[in-house]
Amino acid sequence: MQTLIAWAGRIALLGVLAVAFSGAIDPHHDAARNAPPADVVEHVAYGYLLTVLTIVSLPRVSPWLIGAGFLGVAMTFELMQVFGLVSGTFQWKDVASNIGGVAAALVPFALARRLSPRGA
Repeated sequence: MQTLIAWAGRIALLGVLAVAFSGAIDPHHDAARNAPPADVVEHVAYGYLLTVLTIVSLPRVSPWLIGAGFLGVAMTFELMQVFGLVSGTFQWKDVASNIGGVAAALVPFALARRLSPRGA
C-alpha cells in the first residue's frame, strides 16, 4: 500500500509541476482565466478550516466523525436551499467544493494511518 501511495503522490506532484511550469513559461499567462469562482473557493476554504479547527479543538473526537459531521451539515444546508428554507440555490459545485475542503483536511490523517508502521 505504501508503494501505491508513493506513486500516486509522485504522479500528482508531476501534474502540479507541469501546470506550474507551463504557467511560468507562458508569456500570456492569465491566472484569472483558470481561477475557480469565488463561491467555490469559499466552500472549499470553509470545509477545510472548519474541519481542521474542529479536529484541533476536539482532540478526543475522531477526525473521521468530524469530517462526516461537516459533510452532513453541508448537505443539509444544500437540501434546505432546494426547499427555500435558507437563502441560496442548490448547486452541485457547492457540494463538490464542500467535499473537497473536508477531504483536504482529512488526507493527512489518511496518509499518516497508511504510512505508519502498524497502519493504526
